[in-house]
Amino acid sequence: MSISFRGAKKYKKHNGFDKSAEIHSPLPAPVYFFNLVQNTDVALSPLVEVGDTVEIGSKIADLESYDAMPLYSSVSGIVTSVSDTFICVENNMKYTAVQTQKTDDIDSLTTREMLWIIREAGICEVRNGIPAHILLGTEKTPEYIIVPTFDSDPYVSSPQFASLGNTEKILKSLNIVMKILNTKKAIIAVENNTKKIFSDFKLNLRYNENISLCLLKARYPQSRDDILVKTLTGKDIDKINTVILSPETLCNIYDALTLQKPVTEKIITVSGDDILPPNNYKVPIGLPVSSLLHDSGYTSPETVIVGGIVDGCQITDLDEPITSSTNSIIAFNDSSNIPKYRKELI
Repeated sequence: MSISFRGAKKYKKHNGFDKSAEIHSPLPAPVYFFNLVQNTDVALSPLVEVGDTVEIGSKIADLESYDAMPLYSSVSGIVTSVSDTFICVENNMKYTAVQTQKTDDIDSLTTREMLWIIREAGICEVRNGIPAHILLGTEKTPEYIIVPTFDSDPYVSSPQFASLGNTEKILKSLNIVMKILNTKKAIIAVENNTKKIFSDFKLNLRYNENISLCLLKARYPQSRDDILVKTLTGKDIDKINTVILSPETLCNIYDALTLQKPVTEKIITVSGDDILPPNNYKVPIGLPVSSLLHDSGYTSPETVIVGGIVDGCQITDLDEPITSSTNSIIAFNDSSNIPKYRKELI
């Protein structure tokens, strides 16, 4: 039985998710722009200079602060510009990458060592941009870890695509995170219109008593933190200590701990006018928004929104780059097609 919450709204889905849909790869851009102000108000310090050669996975910016989150190149090429806010890399189309090294025994790592590896991989929680090592370094033990495998925004499906085919990796990562946080309980939440994801998790959880699986009705704004916590635990968010982690973040954590692989790409939904099919892409960080829109058929959109349709931010500079916390680009060739519930207070 799927559950919901009081005041839930049912909107038509425009996110392109179905069991046969695939994740696409965008066409490469000639130049990639890396924002040094990723997810905090403090700019990272460049570690490269104009003329330097970088590879996929080269660390290009960081700060001498544990709270900072380093930035890595998602493309191989030549650094053409360095400023206080951006690093520009010209793509040489060779796609050479820094070689990573497998971790022989994760169980031998201490909590401090795992948090440092996660920090060094440049992982943020994609729902809010908070560095993952900060979220997992909390001193107070959470009562629950909550994993929403969906975004209730009707134009976004990147969390669903991050879950498809990755249930085993997500669960392995979740078990590691539970040890890091010393948390005994976790809840994986699945929308009732993504039955494939539900069945995959159910199969892998048949012998696990500490992780529960909850089926939720596809309603907005079910994935909002306060509503999600209240629906799943019965308690207000300020009355219970929880950590909420997305499937993509858990996959990135597992890749960092097992392969020492940094974050260089992001799963993003591109949707909007119904005349163009919505798609999900695995996008290199630093790719200009305009390049991704062009791949999707939006050559001259009137309106572009980064984030959800209801509370996302409209942008006018389409050369703005993809960052590690970008989850969707919503474009309208005809602005009159923007739904009336945009910016609706719920």
